[in-house]
Amino acid sequence: MKKLNIVLLLSAFMPYVYAQQNSISFVTWKDGNPTSVHAVNSLDSITFQKSDGTITLWNMAEGNDTLKTGVIDSMTIVTPQITSTNRLSDDELKSLFLQTKVDNTSYKKLGNHNPLMGHKFGADPYGMEYNGRLYIYMTDDHMFDSNGNFIDGGYSDIRNISIISSEDLVNWTDHGAQHIAGSSGAAKWANNSWAPAAAYKNIDGKDRFFLYFADNGGGIGVVTSDTPYGPWKDPIGRALISKGTPNCGDVPWLFDPAVLIDDDGIAYLYFGGGTDGKDAADPGTARCVQLGEDMISIVGTPVQIRPPYLFEDSGINKVGGKYLYSYCSNWTYNSNPGVARIAYMKSDNPLGPFTYVGAFFDNPGDASWAGGGGNNHHAVVKFKDRYYMLYHTRVLKAAMRRSPEWSSIITDNAELRSTCMSELSVDENRSVFNYLSASAITEAGVEQIKTFDPYVKNEGETMAWCKDVSTSYTVGKYIVRVTITAEIDKPGGWIGLSNVDFKNGANGFTARIKGKGVLRISTKKTPTSFLSTILAYVEIPETDNYTIVTVPLMKMPTGTVQLFFHFSDTCSFDWWSFF
Repeated sequence: MKKLNIVLLLSAFMPYVYAQQNSISFVTWKDGNPTSVHAVNSLDSITFQKSDGTITLWNMAEGNDTLKTGVIDSMTIVTPQITSTNRLSDDELKSLFLQTKVDNTSYKKLGNHNPLMGHKFGADPYGMEYNGRLYIYMTDDHMFDSNGNFIDGGYSDIRNISIISSEDLVNWTDHGAQHIAGSSGAAKWANNSWAPAAAYKNIDGKDRFFLYFADNGGGIGVVTSDTPYGPWKDPIGRALISKGTPNCGDVPWLFDPAVLIDDDGIAYLYFGGGTDGKDAADPGTARCVQLGEDMISIVGTPVQIRPPYLFEDSGINKVGGKYLYSYCSNWTYNSNPGVARIAYMKSDNPLGPFTYVGAFFDNPGDASWAGGGGNNHHAVVKFKDRYYMLYHTRVLKAAMRRSPEWSSIITDNAELRSTCMSELSVDENRSVFNYLSASAITEAGVEQIKTFDPYVKNEGETMAWCKDVSTSYTVGKYIVRVTITAEIDKPGGWIGLSNVDFKNGANGFTARIKGKGVLRISTKKTPTSFLSTILAYVEIPETDNYTIVTVPLMKMPTGTVQLFFHFSDTCSFDWWSFF
């Protein structure tokens, strides 16, 4: 009888292997669960093949799952050797890390999905789906001006647009506060950039992206890019919509754009608002107009829309073949649609006429957790066959004001808003937005619609929760590129990710990083057991330049877990991946 020597090379996707007398048992896995145990007694020739998350054992000579009787003479298990960049041992790195005081609290509560961001503010959200990701564009509410002075409701200082994106609606990648208006922005003629709207269109065989924004209340600008997140260029060097645009001269506030690209490829722009000098019940200050094929010009004269009790905040969706124009009502007392609520109108045509339907969203400030009331700004977006309501609250500001660090700095009047999301029920057959009450929106937010993949190159500025983290936005001087990094601002800062799917495991970790200190990777925010929750300690070389670090894992993670990166010191975290 021929005896067989077998060499097994273990990888992140190999099954667990148990050596038994005269046999080997293999536990194979599928979707993170054990599916079968194979007792293998000698083969003339064997190969391991990964297919759909399982390991198939097969005989090269006779086909799949053909086993032969016999005796295995010996078995060698070979573990891949990972060359670590750590100079110190794991115990030494652990000792250094434990000298750092880690603040395990966060302004965005662990497990909650609202607000979308816990490290920065963002208001007036607008959503756009592209290639399986939801991109959200926001007014860049921020606390300090360029001189470091606290801004108490400083709309006039807002010249950037913040952009984030996600595949799963819980772990968000921060694409930075992008320079749109002012001397450092793409549209240097504009004083401000508020309340953005975004769309993309294939022009001459290439997808082009268009970002429309409000220059204060004086006009609508447009900038373009080859990506959903910039860098942006000003294609016309002036406002697209201004007081000089026909039928727009008497609109008090030329702002709050919304954009729709219809099924035939023709695009439309919606904007306007304000009640100054108008009848509050019927101000007639909303407008809509067809955009040119280039998306940066208009066709014809803007058409008036007359929403009852209009204040601001244009929205547009095509649902069930009908065009639904939505808006925020003003502060004049009325029973329908009510004060500062989101209402909508319906039309058979993109330029109207529109017929009033009613309110469908409360002021989110009426929710007990939202941090108080204020202006109401929304967008309805369809993503992965579900509808979502985007809106802003003051929940992050309220949480920060409760902390000793910020209680004496952030005033009650500071207009610091945070984007939130809730699922919206929509009847497509009847083209109806069902009512979403303040009591139905929650700090828990929407559910995560897919797990997070740790095996691809992930941006360091991707997070579900965090503490003492900011982001840095850089545009290349000679090569047109945008670089965003997560900046760990204080020793003990951390980043958390939700529902990270390690499938059958991982052997190592690599990242691009600069700074100093130690990075601890764990599957719990507060590890209670060194062996059971900590995956690795990573030594961060103290250098001004980025370094690629690589380490083997102390423990192999499997299945779906929460993942946390804790930093013992300040650093810049560019990207990371497991393997």
